[in-house]
Amino acid sequence: MTVPCEILEELVESFIGKHGPKTVPLWVCLDRSPGGALRNAFDYEVNPDEQEKFAGKATGKTIEIAISEIRVGFGGRVRFKGQLRKFGGEEAQR
Repeated sequence: MTVPCEILEELVESFIGKHGPKTVPLWVCLDRSPGGALRNAFDYEVNPDEQEKFAGKATGKTIEIAISEIRVGFGGRVRFKGQLRKFGGEEAQR
C-alpha cells in the first residue's frame, strides 16, 4: 500500500523495553490521498537511513510511503512501518 502524506511533526519516543532503554524516531503524518484519506493522523517509524538523511528537514514536507506493517502503538495510535518512496516530490535515494 502506498500512501501520500504530509509530515506534521518529527518526534522521538523513548521507553524502557525488555532489553533496556529504546528510542524510536517518529514522523506524525496526515494522509493526503485524494478521495478517501484516513480521518486521523498516524505515526511513521523512521528507519536509521531515513533519519540520517532527513532528520530536522521533514516537518511540512509531502512524502510517499510504501507501507509494509500497520500496528497499534502506545495509547492506541496507529503506527506504520515501511519504506520512503518520495520526499518533497522527489524520489528518495536508496
